Amino acid sequence: MKVLISNDDGPPSLKESPFILPFIEHLEKLGWDVRVCLPDSQKSWIAKSFMITEEVQLRYYNRKTKEITIEKENDNDFYLLSGTPATCVNIALNHLFKDEEFDLVISGPNFGRNFSNIFTLASGTVGAAMEGVLNKQKAVSVSFCFCNQRPECIKNCCETASDIIEHLYSLSDNDHIPWPENVMYNVNIPMVEYRCPIHITDFHKTNYGSLFKRVEDKIGKNRFIFSPDFTANHNKPDGLPGTDKWALMNKYVSGKDNIHLYL
Repeated sequence: MKVLISNDDGPPSLKESPFILPFIEHLEKLGWDVRVCLPDSQKSWIAKSFMITEEVQLRYYNRKTKEITIEKENDNDFYLLSGTPATCVNIALNHLFKDEEFDLVISGPNFGRNFSNIFTLASGTVGAAMEGVLNKQKAVSVSFCFCNQRPECIKNCCETASDIIEHLYSLSDNDHIPWPENVMYNVNIPMVEYRCPIHITDFHKTNYGSLFKRVEDKIGKNRFIFSPDFTANHNKPDGLPGTDKWALMNKYVSGKDNIHLYL
């Protein structure tokens, strides 16, 4: 398979983007042909936005030195853009790799879960996959949930993700179950070392209040900083059977199969 990879967590980083490099290396070991275009910094909670008044700068991530460079130094360097996840997918498909054809756009693996309406709608990971669909590509967003970074858990999540993606693609490729038009898949995989049951789910529907905290500095100037508290939302055992929250609470893989983009 030939795939374009993007994410919303940025280039490889133990703190903010620990799964992107292991996932790509896993796909390459399977023989997949991988192209990579990522935001050059953390871009979570940005959905499918574009910063239309800002120029987008191109740099590269050197996989050997783990440094960000102005010039491309190796064939397998990652492309980095100073834009949103959706920007990365759009520029990658229409400029950086415009003469190449992809089987699939994969966004992720996200560092954390993208379940329920509130997190999925805000997710830059999902936004990148949506941009792939709007550019006439098959697309999947993938999240590794619960933020465990044990190597055996990361390995299991990478293997689970590639198996699910390959299964979905093979079904559509053989015309058994055609890939729905204007649809992307959203997959959440529990961060455990064993294979989990897979469920096709609906969104858990919930809501939240303020996402910001008001702070006052020494000169009395008021400011607001992003400071959400989702503890109650995560811990409430209100995930109805068949929803993505219910699946993750029970250590199941959650697959959302009907995120439609009506063009």
